[in-house]
Amino acid sequence: MLGSIRVLDCTDERGQLAGFMLAQLGADVVLVEPAGGSSARHLAPFAGDEPDPETGLWHWAYNRGKRSVVADHRSAAGRARLAALAERADVLLCNGEPAELTVDLGELEARNPALVTIVMSAFGLDGPKAGWAASDLTVAAASGSAALIGDRDRAPLRWGSPQAWLHGATDMAVAALVGLHERARSGRGQRADVSAQVSAMAGSFCYTLNRAWGVAPMQRSGSGVDFGAYRVRWTYPALDGAVTITMSFGAALAEFTANLFRWVYEEGFCDEATRDSDWKALGEQLFAGDVPASEADRFCDVVAAFTATRTKAYLVAEATRRRVLLAPIATLAEVMADAHLADRRFWDVLACPAGGPPRRLPGRFVVAGGAALAALGPPPRLGEHDLAVDELWPSRPLGALAAEVGAGELGRGGVGAGERGRAGALDGLKVLDLAWSVAGPSVGRLLADFGATVVRVEHRRRPDVARTSAPYHPASGAFPTEGTILFADVNAGKLGIELDLATDEGRRVCVDLARWADVAVESFSAGALARMGLGYDVLAAVNPALVLLSSCLPGQTGSLTMPGLGNLTTAHFGFTITTGWPDRVPSGPFGAYTDIVSPRFGLAAILAALEHRRRTGLGQHLDLSQAESSLHLQAVPLLDAEINGRAMAARGNRDDRMAPHGVYRAAGEDGWVAIACRHDADWAALASTLDRPELAGLRVDERRARHDELDALVGEWTRSRGAAEAESALQSRGIPSHQVQGSAECLADPQLAYRRHYREVDHPLLGPVTVQGPRFELSRTPGDTAVPGPLLGEHRDRVLIEVLGYDPATVAELAASGALGPVPGAAGSPGGAGSPVATTG
Repeated sequence: MLGSIRVLDCTDERGQLAGFMLAQLGADVVLVEPAGGSSARHLAPFAGDEPDPETGLWHWAYNRGKRSVVADHRSAAGRARLAALAERADVLLCNGEPAELTVDLGELEARNPALVTIVMSAFGLDGPKAGWAASDLTVAAASGSAALIGDRDRAPLRWGSPQAWLHGATDMAVAALVGLHERARSGRGQRADVSAQVSAMAGSFCYTLNRAWGVAPMQRSGSGVDFGAYRVRWTYPALDGAVTITMSFGAALAEFTANLFRWVYEEGFCDEATRDSDWKALGEQLFAGDVPASEADRFCDVVAAFTATRTKAYLVAEATRRRVLLAPIATLAEVMADAHLADRRFWDVLACPAGGPPRRLPGRFVVAGGAALAALGPPPRLGEHDLAVDELWPSRPLGALAAEVGAGELGRGGVGAGERGRAGALDGLKVLDLAWSVAGPSVGRLLADFGATVVRVEHRRRPDVARTSAPYHPASGAFPTEGTILFADVNAGKLGIELDLATDEGRRVCVDLARWADVAVESFSAGALARMGLGYDVLAAVNPALVLLSSCLPGQTGSLTMPGLGNLTTAHFGFTITTGWPDRVPSGPFGAYTDIVSPRFGLAAILAALEHRRRTGLGQHLDLSQAESSLHLQAVPLLDAEINGRAMAARGNRDDRMAPHGVYRAAGEDGWVAIACRHDADWAALASTLDRPELAGLRVDERRARHDELDALVGEWTRSRGAAEAESALQSRGIPSHQVQGSAECLADPQLAYRRHYREVDHPLLGPVTVQGPRFELSRTPGDTAVPGPLLGEHRDRVLIEVLGYDPATVAELAASGALGPVPGAAGSPGGAGSPVATTG
C-alpha cells in the first residue's frame, strides 16, 4: 500500500515500532544508526542470551524489513549523509527529549519542504515538562494508566512489559500517514509532535475525565473494574489456572450475563432469584445506590465458586456454546502454541538469529484484501546498506514530488491549496461508522479530530455498550443512554443517525451511505455484517473505491469464535498473565486493553489503503484482529518465549535492565511516585539524594541483586514527602520520576493543559462537559475536538437531507417504516417535550 513512500527512521527502541508498521505497509524504511549501532541492538534479551548487536530481540522485533545506514551525527560526513537522505525522503521519524535530538530538524525540513516529520518525546517538544527525564515507567505513571492497574492495597503497576513508548510509536505511524494524506492535497510537509504521555493515556480509556464530569475517580481494583459505586471482577479461578469473564450490567451486554447465570444455575451454584436478576437495569440501580454494592460482590463470588470447580478447557468450550463472554488467561507459551493464530497464518518464520531451526515472529498486523502485507525479512546488519546515497534512494527533485503528490506549492508558509483557514488534515474524507463499544469507534474519533466527516449509525433496539457503561454524569438520570463519559468521549466530533439494519429500508440507507463514503468502519462479530446483507461485496458493488475496515477480537477468519470486549483478547493473548504481582493472581492491564491498542493499527491500515487508492483508484477490505495487532506490543517477550523458552510472568514493577525501578509510597492518601534509574548516572544522583554516597558506585547487576534493600531505602525517603514534592526534587537532579496521576492530577497537569489535551464542549442535554483532544499535534493543520458524541439520532435530517440528498417526503416514509428512531425533538426522545433542549436535532 505504501510502495512509493520512503521513510527515514532515526528512532531507537522507543520509536522503532512506527517504522516497522510503515515497513509492513510497504514503505521503504531506512534505519539510520550511529557508529555503534542503535541502542535497540544492545538491549537484553538476546537470542541465546549472549550479548550481540545482531541478535538483540528488541532489534529483531521492530527493525525487520528495514535497511541500515550508518550516519553518525557527530561527524560532518554523517550529517551530510543524513541530510542527503532527508532530501529524498517522504517521512522522517525521530524520538527523544528536545536536548536528546541529534538531528537539526529545521535544517532538514528547509532542505525538503515536502518532508513529513514525526517527533516523539515523553511529554512533547515544548511546555512545562518538555525535557523532563523519563522512562517507560514514569510515562505510564504520568498518563493516568498506572493508577488503574494493580491491587488497591499495593503500589500501582505499569504494564508487565514496557508499553508506554510503544503507544507513542503507534501514534507516530498514524501521524505520519495523516501528514502524508494532507500532503497529497497541499504538496507540503509538516511536523507532528507526539507526546508519549498523551499516547499512553489511552490505557486509562477516558476515565481521567471523571473529576471533570463530577463523578468519583476510578480506583485500581486488581483483576476487575471499580466504578466507585460498585466493582466487578474479571478474573476467576479454574481447576488448572484462571479465566476472564465479562460480567456486565446494562442493556448492551445483559444477554451475555443472563446466559452466564443460567449456566451457573444449571450447574447448581445459584438460586432462581439470582438467575433471574434484572441484568439490564442493574448497572443503573447500583450506580444510583438503589441496589447495594454488596450485591455485585455476591454475584462475582457466586461465579467464582462455580468456575473453581472446572477446568479452563471445559469453561471455554461451554462458554462458546452458551454465548458467555469468557476466555482463558493464557501464558506466552500458550499464545505461541495458539491454534487460531496458526490457522490465520499470523506468524512470520525466519532463521533464528542465534542459529538453529527457524523461529516464529509476530507477523502482519492486518489482513489487507487489496494489497497484502508481505512477510518481512530479518532485520539489517549494522551498516548493511552503506551504499552511495544516490544508489540507495535515487534523487527525486522537489518539482517532481509536487506533481506526484498532486497539488500545491511546496513550502511551509502561507495557506495551501484546498485549505480553508486552518483546515483539517483529513478535510473532505467521508466516513461511515458502523462500529460500537471502544475499539472501532476510536478509529472514527481520530479521523473526525483531523477533519473527516464521520456519520455514526446506531439504533436504540441494541444500544452501544458505551452508552450503558458507568460512570454516568450526575444529571443523566432523565437521559439514561446519553450521560456516559465513555460514549461522549470516544464518539466526539461525529454526526449521529439511528438506522435499524434489521429492516430492508434501513439497509438501503446504509448502502447509500456506503456509496457516499470513502471509508467504512465496523466492529461486529466476525461475519456479522455479511449476515446482515451488508458485506464488503455488497458495499463494493456500489462503491468500488470504498475502504472497509472490519475490526473484531479474533479477526474475520480462523477457529476462534469470540464475541465481546477486549478484556477477553487481553487475557487469551498473554497481556493479563504478564501484569501483576508474582505472589498474586495477575491483575492484567486495566479494562479491555486491546480495545485501545488496536485502533492505531486500524487507522494506519485505513490511511495506507487511502494512499493505495490515490494511486490505483481501488478500495479494499481490511480485516483487523485486535489480538494480532496488539501482540506487536508484546513482541519482545513473545520472541523470548519462542527463542529462549523463557515465558514472561508477572513481576510487579521490576525491570530487566533498570534498578531501582518501582513505584514508591508518598505522603498523603494513596500518594505514589514512580522512579527509574536508567543507568549508573541516574543511580549516583539518586544515591546522593538519599544521602547514601557510599552506594553511588553500585553497578546495575549489583543494584538488581540488592533491589529489595534499595527499594526500602527509596521508600523511606519518599514516604516523608508528597508525591509532587518528591517528583520535583528528583527531576531537579535529572532522575526519571513522576507522581502517579489519577483523574484529579491529570486534570491539573500543567503539561496537559499546555497541550490543550482536555477540551470543554457543549452537550445538548448535560451542558458544558470535558472530553479529550486529539492524540498528537500537527504544526500546520492541527486537529480539533468541538462537540461530544452525538445523541441518538441527533443529526438525522442533516445526514439524510444534506449528506445523502433525500427529500423530506422520503425521510418521512423511512420514519414511518420504522427504519429510523423517534424524530429528534419529539416527546419521548432525547431533547423531547419537557426537556431543556427540545429543539435539538
